Amino acid sequence: MQPPAFAVALMRRARVLEALLKARLEVDMPGLVAGIRARLTSRLQLQPIPVEPDLAERAGPLGWGRVQTWAWSTTRLRKVVLSHVSMRPMMPGFAAPVFAADLMALPTRVSVNADQYGTRHPRFQTGLRSLGESFVRLETSGGPAWAAELASGVGLHARLSPRMVDDGFAALSAALGVYIDTLDLTEEPQQPAEAPSDHREFFQLFHEHGPRRGPLGRLFGAEWTERYSRLVFE
Repeated sequence: MQPPAFAVALMRRARVLEALLKARLEVDMPGLVAGIRARLTSRLQLQPIPVEPDLAERAGPLGWGRVQTWAWSTTRLRKVVLSHVSMRPMMPGFAAPVFAADLMALPTRVSVNADQYGTRHPRFQTGLRSLGESFVRLETSGGPAWAAELASGVGLHARLSPRMVDDGFAALSAALGVYIDTLDLTEEPQQPAEAPSDHREFFQLFHEHGPRRGPLGRLFGAEWTERYSRLVFE
């Protein structure tokens, strides 16, 4: 006797989920974080910025969840921040005053984003457009609606199978490389005494829609998450 059609569909779906979960567990998140850090270190003259101890490393209740954060300055940037959030979801993230990137590995999919916000440097947009073909292959979208008005319009925003994490990380790394190349071509250091108004506007949007509304806010509380948001983008 053949099982009902709905039972066959459920079994197929279960096998797909099992395969995706297996692929997710094989993602080397610490290795990806190390790769981003190595890329930054090799291309930028990083000077460490002191980070408060509970922001530099914070463990969640009963040891569930962990956030590690590093911050630097360079001759071209006021601040560069790299975070590794070890929880479900798990993500390495990179942020500079006008550039943000993250890779988030959920149980059955991977989210990857890399874009410029605020001041729209034409050379950077040209560089991102040169990566457009690879972004299209990843089925990139327009990114979060709350940041659309400040985004470049040509960034990477994709949702992938865990099997495609290497492709997503390669695209993110390429976008980071374009951003650093743009800094090398910029005549003046990008270290204004005060962040431009559009950068401040992005921070306000990020603060409103970002970590404090997600799992970090629920795990670590509003006060810590607000300080974390300010460290990353203010």
